[in-house]
Amino acid sequence: MTTRMPMFPLQSVVFPYTALPLRVFETRYQHLVDDVSGGDGTFGTVLIEKGSEVGGGDERFDVGTTLRIASISRLPEADHRRVIAAAVSRFRISRWVAEEPYPLAEVVPWPDAPEEVPQSLLDEAEASVRRVLALASELGADTSAIRVDLASDPLTASYQIAALAPVDPLDALALLSSSGPASRLRLCLELLEQVVETLRDRLGG
Repeated sequence: MTTRMPMFPLQSVVFPYTALPLRVFETRYQHLVDDVSGGDGTFGTVLIEKGSEVGGGDERFDVGTTLRIASISRLPEADHRRVIAAAVSRFRISRWVAEEPYPLAEVVPWPDAPEEVPQSLLDEAEASVRRVLALASELGADTSAIRVDLASDPLTASYQIAALAPVDPLDALALLSSSGPASRLRLCLELLEQVVETLRDRLGG
């Protein structure tokens, strides 16, 4: 079923089952927050292909994530607000409807395919994430605040692992667009192995 949804395009990918902090200051997104917070608090985000989220005129990909406002607080800067949103599901955009007063699109829900996820695949992906964090720590990165506490549900865990993978936005988009949790975890493993090799090279082997 197609629905109309306000959109907050970003230069990063947001995965379902994660939390997103936003600093909202541009007038049109202030308007978006006012409108959706007066309703069910739901809006969407997509990755920007070209351009910037500030000022408009950007080009966007057609796969995105539904967000629901969890909290809104004022910041010291005038008219700046901090919004915490929960990412709940993914969608495809069928068409863009408007740009004013903020981007608005018609979206179609895109549930994950019901793929079987072997426990060994989950375990391997989790181990790869931990390996990356350990190597990054050896290189001086502060990883103390990063927790690898995965849900027992394989679908949720696949998105959590994808969110922890330090990959570029296009690779993150590929992870978001994976057909289901097993496919996502296998792609995660490929991408994480590349990250491991890069970090080991920086450590001198």
